[in-house]
Amino acid sequence: MDAQQRSYLAFLRFFTALLLVAALYFAQEVLVPLALSALLAFMLNPLVKLLCRCRLPRTLSVVIVTMLVFTLMGCVFWMVGKELHHLANALPNYRHNIQERVSAVRNASEGGTIARLRSMVADISTSALDVSAGRQKAVSPSAPASTTPADQPPSPPDKTTPAPQPAPPPVEGGMASKILNGSLAFLANGLGVAAVVIVFVIFMLLRQEDISHRIVGLAGFSRLTTTSRAMDEIGGRISRYLLMLATVNSLYGVMLAIGLAFIGLPYVLLWGVLAALFRFIPYIGPWIVAVLPIGLSLAVFDGWTQPLMVAGLIIGLELLTNMVLEPLLYGHSVGVSDFALLVAITFWTWLWGGLGLVLATPLTVCIVVICKYIPSLAWVDVLMGEKQPPQAHLMAFRRLVAGDEDAFQSTIQESFEKNGVEATLDQVVLPALVLTRREAMLGKLDEEEQKEVIETIQATSQYLRECQAEAMDEARETEAAAAAEAEEKEKKENEENLENSDAVTPVAEVSTADEPVPPPIPVFARALHGQVDALALEMLEILLPPQIELQVSADDRLIGELVENLNESRPALMIISAMRPGSIMAAETLCRRLHHKIPGLKLLVCRWGLPGQQSTAKSLKDAGATWVATTLEEARNVIVEATDVQLSP
Repeated sequence: MDAQQRSYLAFLRFFTALLLVAALYFAQEVLVPLALSALLAFMLNPLVKLLCRCRLPRTLSVVIVTMLVFTLMGCVFWMVGKELHHLANALPNYRHNIQERVSAVRNASEGGTIARLRSMVADISTSALDVSAGRQKAVSPSAPASTTPADQPPSPPDKTTPAPQPAPPPVEGGMASKILNGSLAFLANGLGVAAVVIVFVIFMLLRQEDISHRIVGLAGFSRLTTTSRAMDEIGGRISRYLLMLATVNSLYGVMLAIGLAFIGLPYVLLWGVLAALFRFIPYIGPWIVAVLPIGLSLAVFDGWTQPLMVAGLIIGLELLTNMVLEPLLYGHSVGVSDFALLVAITFWTWLWGGLGLVLATPLTVCIVVICKYIPSLAWVDVLMGEKQPPQAHLMAFRRLVAGDEDAFQSTIQESFEKNGVEATLDQVVLPALVLTRREAMLGKLDEEEQKEVIETIQATSQYLRECQAEAMDEARETEAAAAAEAEEKEKKENEENLENSDAVTPVAEVSTADEPVPPPIPVFARALHGQVDALALEMLEILLPPQIELQVSADDRLIGELVENLNESRPALMIISAMRPGSIMAAETLCRRLHHKIPGLKLLVCRWGLPGQQSTAKSLKDAGATWVATTLEEARNVIVEATDVQLSP
């Protein structure tokens, strides 16, 4: 794909995204009730399944759940409306307390910092006005003297001039009519949306299987497994999250209402329901609704004790909910990073207003899960997903390319101390070498940069070899010390037995002569791509037992010379190092030729790649390979099994 085609595809994707956002914005009157219905259907589906497990028909289960839930919601909203009406009528009774609070704040500011700042601003303003007036007096010509003597009183106003009449009071009928009409229209619109949502929820719960089959059919049978997994994950994750979130919010509202009732604050049902509803809005919802009971406590109570108790109750419940209830029931998150969730909340609020603020979390979860199963959109899961797999090799390679050897060595040292030599070589150093070869083949690394990176990796490999040797020496010393201690203990026990026995039995002396060291087991290795494959084989050699002698060949010898060398040395097996990318054709050709020339030869093909990268084992095994390995651990295990050598503990 050339640069022009890539630019065209990028523009096409950007234009498609703009069209999608425009469609979401202009079709919100249809999409918002549909999204809200899907949200409620996800929330109620576990309850329907619970009744179905009790051998009730699904239709009856849906009817029971929807009737109970929507009846309960209607009763709660009716009671909240009644409480709100009583609060609106009672607010004028608290006018005196509100005025006293304002006066107290104003008196506290007098004589303090605020008063000093206000006085300073007033002095500066007065000085500026005086200076401006003086300049105008100096520049302007002298004004003519007044014809009226100074001691003469001003003439009375002309009685013939009509006095200004006060403006007529505004007619309040038109404004009240407008407010009434607007309220009725808003109420009718809300009732209409609620009716549509209820119908959609019932339909989605009744036709869940049918909707799932239609979505799978729309995606195509070629994506049957992927679509099924995505739908199961979306349904399971969002249903569990919403049900647990509703449970947590309900408990929070009940506890807040009970606490406020003990403090003595009126209208506790209103504050409990509002707190439970606003907690569906992530991060900012609880603190928005917290202002209302605190403000009412300032107006209702005379002192400061009860308002402080209300604020303390809200803070304590938030800490209890965030640290105990949420981790216990469903955890802190739904698989989306905090920053991505904040961005998503901002986007959906801008797009759909207040309902978008409520729907932001479940909609974002759906998008992240769907994009995770679409290869071309996997970057969305990388950017917005909460927990990504560790990418130590990427960090190491970036530091290598940047020439920051200290930071690279720090990454290696941290991985070595945490995971050991084998995991560091397999998960950090070798993948960094694979990335080096890939970037060099793409032309993004020149020869000099590639040489520097390979030299640094080679030095790191040598350092890890020394660490492995030190660890093995320490293990041998520990084993020898344990053997010597056991021998000394056995010797003392024998001496005690001889002293206690009547007859003297000659004790055979244990031969301390060194046992014969078995000859090393030869294993031949061929590096297809010279230095990079030879370096990978050196890393493999670090992990092999000392009984295995690895003979690495990195020169471009002919197949006849290679076969002759193999016939002379008779190795236990032959290793072909074929690092990605590419090299698959060369590895298959070499396997075929060796298998034809030496039929009984065991072949291990090492297709070194990145963590999680799949191997093309079938074509290599068809060409004659006995084993195919992608990691150092797999290759080491194959070699140990083929040579029948015991690994040291």
